[in-house]
Amino acid sequence: MPGRRDHKRGWPHRYPPLAGGLVAALLAIFVLPSALNVPQSNPTQTLEFAPIPPQDDEPPPPETSNLETLGLGSSSTAPAGDAFGTDGTGGVDLPPPGVPGGAGERPVTKRCVGDPPRQTEDPMSPPCVAHFEGDNGGSTHRGVDADEIRVMIYADPVIYAPGPDEWPRCWDLVDDPPEPDEPRRVANARVLQRFFNDRFQTYARSVAIVVCVSNITSSSEDNAAGQGARSELRIADALDHIKRFDPFAVLTGELTYGFEDAYIQTMVDHGVLSFGARGVREASFFRQAPGFIWAYQPTLDHQTDLFASYVCEKVLPHPVSYSGNGDHGQPRVLGLIKTTEEAETNRRRFAEVARAKIEDCGGVIAAEGTIPNHGTILGNGDEQVAARQEMAQFQQAGVTTVLVMQAYATEHSTAAADINYLPEWLVAGSSFMEDGEAASGHQDQRAWAHARVVTGLTYIPEDRSDDPCYQAFAETAPDHSDSYVVTACETLPTYKDLRQLFTGIQVAGPRLTPGSIDRGFHAIPQRLSGDPRTPACFYLPDDYTCVKDATAEWWDVGNGQTGYANDGCWRMVEAGARYVPGAWPAGNADAQDRPDDPCNNYQGPTFL
Repeated sequence: MPGRRDHKRGWPHRYPPLAGGLVAALLAIFVLPSALNVPQSNPTQTLEFAPIPPQDDEPPPPETSNLETLGLGSSSTAPAGDAFGTDGTGGVDLPPPGVPGGAGERPVTKRCVGDPPRQTEDPMSPPCVAHFEGDNGGSTHRGVDADEIRVMIYADPVIYAPGPDEWPRCWDLVDDPPEPDEPRRVANARVLQRFFNDRFQTYARSVAIVVCVSNITSSSEDNAAGQGARSELRIADALDHIKRFDPFAVLTGELTYGFEDAYIQTMVDHGVLSFGARGVREASFFRQAPGFIWAYQPTLDHQTDLFASYVCEKVLPHPVSYSGNGDHGQPRVLGLIKTTEEAETNRRRFAEVARAKIEDCGGVIAAEGTIPNHGTILGNGDEQVAARQEMAQFQQAGVTTVLVMQAYATEHSTAAADINYLPEWLVAGSSFMEDGEAASGHQDQRAWAHARVVTGLTYIPEDRSDDPCYQAFAETAPDHSDSYVVTACETLPTYKDLRQLFTGIQVAGPRLTPGSIDRGFHAIPQRLSGDPRTPACFYLPDDYTCVKDATAEWWDVGNGQTGYANDGCWRMVEAGARYVPGAWPAGNADAQDRPDDPCNNYQGPTFL
C-alpha cells in the first residue's frame, strides 16, 4: 500500500487573513459585521425603502442574503462616455418595455418586498430602490442611452426549433412579436426581459434584449466549418452583433460548442461587457479585462479550493467510512479520474490544479484513470475496455477513494461494479454531475451507492413554488409551459445570468458604465450564506465571480439496487448547509449524513 504523507498542515494555512483568502476575513464578519457595510450613495433616486447600514455600535438587521444590506454603488459624475466611446455604430432604436406607473408625492414604481425591503422575492436581489426621477446621464457607455440598455443573449443551437438553413438568426425581443413555433429559449427570454424590467431599478431605462443563435451546429471534429475555423466564426459573429445591435452587454452562458473566449475577447475589445462565461475559468481569465467579464459561478481557482479543502479536511485525515468493500476503518488511498479530451481545457486544468492542492496537504494519488470523451453516457468498446483495465489497476493499488475531477462518463462505475470493486467515490461537481436522472441515474447503482459530491449548487425543493425563478414565471407568464420554465430556471443559466446583469445595472446607479458596475458589485458585503437556497455571493478584490461556497451531497440509490436506475437522488448533508474553504464541519466525510437528509431536486443542463 503506498505511503501517505503527514496531513498535519491541513487546509486553513492556504488562507492568510485578508490576503486574498476567505476564512479569516469571513469569520471576522460575524464579529465586525458593520465594517463591511458601505455607505449609501444618494444621487437623485428615492431611497425610502432602502435599508440604512447600521453604525459601528449597532447590530445589523436580520437577513438571509448578503445583498440585503448592500449600499447602492456610487455612479460616476464624469462626462458621459469613456475610452471605448458611445458612437452607437450600427445601433438600432428599440422601444423599451413599459414599467409600472406611480403617483403621489413619493411615487412608487417598483413593487418591493421583504423586511428589509429588496427588489424582488429572490433573496439575492438588491435592496429596494422604489423610484427614480432625474438625470441618468444619457449615453454613458456604448449600448446605453437615456431610455434603453441594449443586451444580447448569444447561444448555440441546442434545443432551438429552427432548422440549420435558418441559422444564424436573431430575435429582437422588443421589435419582433412572439411566433407560434418560437424556440423555448427565445420565449423564456421574453418573459424574463419583462420580469426584470418590471421589478428591478434601471433608472428610467429599459433593458432591450436580442437573442442570436450561432451557425455552429456541432462540436465534433467533422463539423463542416472545421476545428480551426470556429474561432473565426465566433469573431465574425461578434463583429456582426456589434455592428447590428451595438450592445452594452452580452450573455454567453448558452454557448456549448467551444471557442467562447474568441467571442468574449472580441466583444470586450470593443467595450462590451460579458456575463455568464460558461464553464470553470481561472481568475486570470476575468482579470484580463477588469470589470468587463463577470460570471455567477466561481473561478476555477476557487472551485478547486472548495473541492481540495473538502478532501484535505474531511477525507485525508480520516479512515474509509462509506465504501462497499468492507474496509471501513482502514487508511484512505486515493485514485483520480480526469478527462483527457483536448477540447475540455478547463476540466483538464481543474484536475491539474485540484490535484496539486490535494498533494500539498498530504494526499498521494496511487492510481489514475482517464475519460477520453467527456460527457458520454456509454462509451465505445475501446473506452469500456480501458475503463475495466483502469479499475482493475485501482483495485490492485488498494485505492479506497476515487476522486472524479469534473469529468463525466459511466464506464468506470460499470467496470468497478462488474468486478465487485466498490470504493468510495468523491465527485467534484460541475452542475451536470449533480443531476440525479440525467447524470448519476446512468451510473452503475451498485458503485454509485458509495458516491458523494462537493457542489456549488443550491437546494431546489420538490415544490418549486418558492423558487425565485419559478416565481418570476408564475408572476409574469402564468400560462407558460412547465418544460419551458425548467429550461430557463434549471437546465440553462438564463435566469441567474440575467439576475446578475440586472443586479449590476441597479447597484451601478444612474450613471451606467463598466466602472460603476464594478464599484457596485464590489460594495456587496462579504457574508456567509444562511439559507441552502442562497449561496454566499460577493466579490473580493480583483474578483469578478459571485458564488463563494459549496455544500456536500451523498447519493441515495432509491429502489435501484443493481444496474442503471433513475429513481435515486442526491441527499443534501445538513439540509444543504454551505461552507467556504477551510471551514467544513469537523469529522469524517459522512459524519453529518442522516437518512432523512433532503433530496436536491435540481435538474441539470441538457448538454455538457
